[in-house]
Amino acid sequence: MEKDIALLMETELFRDLTPEEICNVLKIARHVEFEAEDIIMSEGDFGDTLYVILEGTVEVVKSLTMIEFDDDQGIEKNKVFTRLNASQHAVFGEIALLEDMKRTATIKAVTDCIFYEIKKDDFLRLAGEDYKLGYQILLNLARIVSARLRKADEDTIKLTTALSIILKES
Repeated sequence: MEKDIALLMETELFRDLTPEEICNVLKIARHVEFEAEDIIMSEGDFGDTLYVILEGTVEVVKSLTMIEFDDDQGIEKNKVFTRLNASQHAVFGEIALLEDMKRTATIKAVTDCIFYEIKKDDFLRLAGEDYKLGYQILLNLARIVSARLRKADEDTIKLTTALSIILKES
């Protein structure tokens, strides 16, 4: 338990929480394991869980809107956007704690993985019982989402610039 508390204290989602507060989070978290190549979540499915990577590496995969024409049949293409691993103290599925929406990406295990899984209802109950804890986790969650949004904006500018250059040369 002390090892898990120390590990979670290094995770951005639990930044500035006390060991006692993290212990309360651990009461609602459960260990889950996936084998290499397992799909942990699928883009487009509804989800209500957040995952904290304890061991292993996952890929974040998104469907592209590009269609390759081969024998007049459209073939869906997927793109690996990033890899997340335990050494990064990474979390994913965080949007599920904020809203009831479909998953925005597929997450696939690259290696055998162990996670903590936190269900939205359990988190909301805990946050309602301990406002300070809930506030701090939601503040940290906002920071994570904000950083990912900034990165997406930067990537969009790069892609728009590249597309503009290509179209100008055509």
